[in-house]
Amino acid sequence: MKIVAINGSPRAKKGMTDQVLGRFLKGAEEGGAEIETIYLAKLEINPCIACLHCWFRTPGVCRHDDDMPGLMKSLGSADLLVFACPVYVDGMTGQMKTMFDRFLSYAEPFFVFEGGRSYHPRLREDDVPVVVISTCGFPERENFQAISLHFRRIFENMHAALLAEFLFPASSLIASDPDIVEPNLCAVERAGREVAETGAVPPETVEVANLDYVGDPAAFDEKMNEVFHALRRHHGAE
Repeated sequence: MKIVAINGSPRAKKGMTDQVLGRFLKGAEEGGAEIETIYLAKLEINPCIACLHCWFRTPGVCRHDDDMPGLMKSLGSADLLVFACPVYVDGMTGQMKTMFDRFLSYAEPFFVFEGGRSYHPRLREDDVPVVVISTCGFPERENFQAISLHFRRIFENMHAALLAEFLFPASSLIASDPDIVEPNLCAVERAGREVAETGAVPPETVEVANLDYVGDPAAFDEKMNEVFHALRRHHGAE
């Protein structure tokens, strides 16, 4: 199995999203998968300007000369795609959304009515399997509602099969209190190994990975505010 992981965090390897992604990929490597990790923050991907050159003047070729063709080549070679992205303003990061917008260049303009709604024609004949990993600074799981729905709609458009979502609220705990989050991360690592070995993630593994570990969100907020005040004082802002 070849797994291509897309990290949409502006912080790339320094963020909590990469900590969770790394555990999944570690398990996948142990299960025999070949891994390629792409950090969008390190690529030049220009925003789509809706000129439609790629549809009518140069079909399949975008007017931007950047890193998108190489990215699409990697995505096309994958047996499994992993999209890892923190929650920014209740949605995905600008880097991740910009990448998805540029998928337009590789779609045909024509409409296909299938299963009660309209799509563009398929880019691949198979339904590529995908996994989502997301982190959020806020402690409540409801903060993932918008990004989860957005990913699911995009995957419908891609004709992709969502295998699992791994959602980590209060993501600072991954660094500040790792013992609390470790059972969840172990399950994520196990999921990577299982998907590499069997092509699927058992529901019980997904359930353990997404168990709540924030007992009192208000108390968590108070502790974080203490940290924020300390940081401001350190930098002379208070």
